Amino acid sequence: MSGNILVKNMTFKYPSMISPLFNNVSVNIHEDWKLGLIGRNGRGKTTLLKILLDQLEYEGTVISSLEFKYFPRYPDLDDCLTAEEVLLKESPMTERWEMELELSYMDLSPEILDRSFHVLSGGEQTKILLIGLFLNDDSFPLIDEPTNNLDVHGRKVVGEFLNRKKGFIVISHDQHFLNHFVDHVLAINKESVDVLKGNIETWQFEKKNAENLAEETNQKLFNEINRLETVSKRVGTWGQKRENSTKDAAGRRLAAKQMKRSKAIKKRTEEKIRDKQNLIHNVEEVADLAMQVEQPHKQILLLRNFSILQVGKPLFEPINVDVYPGDRFFITGKNGVGKSTLLNFIIGNGKFEITGDYHIRLPDKLSVLHQKNQLDEDYATILDDLTAKEKESYLHLLRQLGFQRSSFADRSSKNWSAGEQKKVFLAHALLGNHSLFIWDEVTNYLDMLIIEQLIDAIERHEPTMVGVDHNEHFVESIATKKVELRREV
Repeated sequence: MSGNILVKNMTFKYPSMISPLFNNVSVNIHEDWKLGLIGRNGRGKTTLLKILLDQLEYEGTVISSLEFKYFPRYPDLDDCLTAEEVLLKESPMTERWEMELELSYMDLSPEILDRSFHVLSGGEQTKILLIGLFLNDDSFPLIDEPTNNLDVHGRKVVGEFLNRKKGFIVISHDQHFLNHFVDHVLAINKESVDVLKGNIETWQFEKKNAENLAEETNQKLFNEINRLETVSKRVGTWGQKRENSTKDAAGRRLAAKQMKRSKAIKKRTEEKIRDKQNLIHNVEEVADLAMQVEQPHKQILLLRNFSILQVGKPLFEPINVDVYPGDRFFITGKNGVGKSTLLNFIIGNGKFEITGDYHIRLPDKLSVLHQKNQLDEDYATILDDLTAKEKESYLHLLRQLGFQRSSFADRSSKNWSAGEQKKVFLAHALLGNHSLFIWDEVTNYLDMLIIEQLIDAIERHEPTMVGVDHNEHFVESIATKKVELRREV
């Protein structure tokens, strides 16, 4: 169909790169697919969307008659627009009843259309912008990380909304969210870009089978390479000994001939070795992630009939909580109910009016990964604050998280993806011995393999944790205790 997206022999690299990010890539995407675009951090997912939007120069061809629309694209702060005006900018002919119908699918009330867009919560803004993408039937949405401002309920609602639609590409690392709607997966792998029919579970099953087969093939290749290297050394040694052992002219001529033959055999063998090495398959390597854990000795947290007051009223219904050494305690609830506020209270960030009883005993060795950290620091400032020994351990952690050594020299980190920048803070939060890990939205922007790597490390090292996270798979995998905050009625 003319509306499809045809990418043919496309190659792209940023100026600072040695090797191309994409090399001779060819894919054909149907205009009706609900496509999940996945891949490790830094593999080029957002870059691929920018190429489709014709924002970057590349070699090869990208052919499509579709009108691409990108998310997120927020209105200017200077534009005092209502939510309805934001939607009308996307589709001027849309009537209000049509907007209200879409709002009902997003669990939003009609009155939100009359409110200023910029006073809406992050989750509400996300939903309005996503609705705007689909008001025009001629557009093909390119949706980049829509879940970052959505709680668990919001992700479910948006997933169901997207399942009603067709013809779009979504980048996300939340497999539970993607499984609500995707019918095709485009995976940017280590050495290839592949399209698969099915959802994330289908992709994981096929990927596991492919990697098991690749591991078997790789082992055979490694064995063959070792055999060829042994042959090469033996032939070279034999030829050298033969040439050195003969003394008469005729013998030397024969030895020289045999030496030439042995060099030819050695050259052909080395060429075979290189060919075999080039066949080594597309297996993702994920290291065991190091966590240095010291368990605290006493109870961390006690809350009894507790709530935080806002303008004299409880922010959430009173809760009762006990956190002991070895517990992994997660705070859940809808956006705006006070999850991060409660986390700040526990850490001691700010002054709060409260109701109920509490006792907090935080150990000295804290690992705090908070959204505020990520506004005040970057890779360069973190490096500057580390000793030489700490820097060595920090860079090793980054390597375990999948960073290439070549990235370390780029102190500006300007070409790094959001996921790579998140790893900068995660590695810092893992540096050193800790008795308590207090992490706020650690999984935002991290790819699926890193999330699995984190789950595995936490299950192995069993740290004491207090956290907030909207990735349902992550929380269900590691939490030993949860409390759901509910808004006080």
